[in-house]
Amino acid sequence: MLKINAIKFEVNTSSGLFGAEYHFTIGLNIVRGDNTSGKSSFFQAILYCLGLEELIGGRNEKTMQSVLKDVVEFPKDNFHDVLQSFVLLEIENQQGQIITLRRSIASTNRDSKLIDVFEEAVLSQNINETEPRPMFVHDKGGASDEYYGFHLFLEDFLGWELPHVLNKLGESRKLYLQQVASAFIIEQKSGWSDFFATMPYYSLTNKEARVVEFLLDLDVYENQRKRQKLNSDRRIIDDRWESLYRQFYRLAEKGGGKLIGLEHKPSIINDSSAIKILLTHNESDITVSNYLEVMENELEEIESKHIPSVSTNLNENELRLEALNNAVNRLSLNYEMLSTELSFDKDKLGRYSTQLQSLTEDLRKNKGALKMKKLGAEVKLKSANDNCPTCNQPVKDSLLPADIEQNPMNLEENISFIEAQMKMVDVYVDGVKHKIEEKEKNQTIIRNKISEHRHDIRQIKKELVADDRLPSELEIERKLNIKKRIEFFTKYQDEFADMLNEIVSLSQEYESMLKQMKNLPKEYFSSKDREKLSGLTNQFRRILNKVNYTSKPTQLLDISQENYLPIANEKLENGEIKSYNIRFDSSASDFVRCIWAYTCSLYKVSKEHSGNHPGLLMFDEPKQQDIALENFHEFLSELSTYNDAQVLVFASFENSDESFRAATEGLDFNLNLIEGKLIKPL
Repeated sequence: MLKINAIKFEVNTSSGLFGAEYHFTIGLNIVRGDNTSGKSSFFQAILYCLGLEELIGGRNEKTMQSVLKDVVEFPKDNFHDVLQSFVLLEIENQQGQIITLRRSIASTNRDSKLIDVFEEAVLSQNINETEPRPMFVHDKGGASDEYYGFHLFLEDFLGWELPHVLNKLGESRKLYLQQVASAFIIEQKSGWSDFFATMPYYSLTNKEARVVEFLLDLDVYENQRKRQKLNSDRRIIDDRWESLYRQFYRLAEKGGGKLIGLEHKPSIINDSSAIKILLTHNESDITVSNYLEVMENELEEIESKHIPSVSTNLNENELRLEALNNAVNRLSLNYEMLSTELSFDKDKLGRYSTQLQSLTEDLRKNKGALKMKKLGAEVKLKSANDNCPTCNQPVKDSLLPADIEQNPMNLEENISFIEAQMKMVDVYVDGVKHKIEEKEKNQTIIRNKISEHRHDIRQIKKELVADDRLPSELEIERKLNIKKRIEFFTKYQDEFADMLNEIVSLSQEYESMLKQMKNLPKEYFSSKDREKLSGLTNQFRRILNKVNYTSKPTQLLDISQENYLPIANEKLENGEIKSYNIRFDSSASDFVRCIWAYTCSLYKVSKEHSGNHPGLLMFDEPKQQDIALENFHEFLSELSTYNDAQVLVFASFENSDESFRAATEGLDFNLNLIEGKLIKPL
């Protein structure tokens, strides 16, 4: 709960101290003042102290009236320059904790973003024994800084935990306190133009619905929060998986091998042994562990013998030279064949891309033509005139006999056909891209192998012309190379094992996330949600009947299941129900009644079901559009029954004592009367 206990204005002028102080109770509080008395300044100052002045169209001191920051007029035609001004606001929460807020409006040494928080009742109990805690608003961290962020402090003071919702970019952002406040604070200038009219934008999607879900504590809100969390987890897993896949791919390239058994996208790994890097040895693919075993056997064999001389190794070198030349020829042939296939695949990819562009343009044209047709325009299709819609060439041939009438596809069929073609071409494009990627990887492996063989050929040729009595340098180098390979691939295998453990762990996270998504409720609304929304509809209709809404029978009014805003229903001739914004089917005065009823209904339903509504309602000049006085009386009568809430109504009552008496007759309320001017000498 948020209860306002008192407010105090301190305005230092060139002629001395001016200001005012008012106190409030639980239940209905009426702030009465004639036009130009300072009633709007009063209302706006409460929002300003709470850091909610965005509801009146701006931020910081520029939103405040001139009397609080420039010049005070008192009495009439006597002006006093403002030197310094502060507003103090004492508030209380559900647990009875009382704090006092102080914020400067005009000051030479204090920024208006600064708010002092006294953890005591400075106004109602005249306690001022501790130093205030400085905090800030309307700057980075104002809703997140755990020590200095005022809105985070106020959120905690209210016992709230504001949800994270998605913005227009699909990113998770916090629902701000200013947005929630627009559901229970209605200011005069813009507040009566629409539901949540003063809600700051902040690039959030369907922000009105998110506020209602929070205030009513709908289960769908929690389910959506879980779904958003899981979607966020899914994106993180996707990014981590892609990064790991690239690491595997680079590791395979580093060792001159190829990766198999690992999906490019996240998947459940049932058998991690299927994920391997295969290395080529003697024109066969073997695993890294097998390759190491082969290398270790070769090293053991070499070390068991004396290093032969050049003459001793002559026949073996000639045989190896022939084998290497044959291997290079075979690999070169494979490389050329792959190059030819790659050129063909890349050409095919280009044709598919061109076809996709053409289909995209055709789809755009057909959708545009369908839109024009629905709007009533006559659209002539080229295909209906025996012309191809793509190349504009005449179409003469048909497989059907000439006496059989042919009906060309209509626009909807054209669009469906083109979309099906685009999906098919997309599949082809993905397939060709995958082929190109695989073939380019194989080319790299072959190219590296050719380079390796050619190096060996050069070394053998060099030894063939060396002194026969010398020890074979080739065998010495071979021994050193094998040792280096064993050392390299031992570390290589360890790196692969670490990455494999990481991808298996990530796969388990992915599986857990899929299970959680599967366990989310299939029904969008729970039975409790439906009960709350039904109650919202009933309360809305009840209050509208009470305040004499006449634009449409209230039984035809409902609450939207999409954004939870009021809608009007109309039954069409075919029996279908058409729903639309209630604003379009209400007179100006009746729409104001709708805002009355909806704002109150949100509180009533939240209260009944222990939701998150703060139990505070503020209305600035709710008697709009010349609403009849007796209807305004019924509205105040409704508000006077909210004994567990605090309602603040700021109204001029047409500057008439008679209107005031008529509107409040028989009601229980606390009156704060502005006599003359709000700001006057203290």
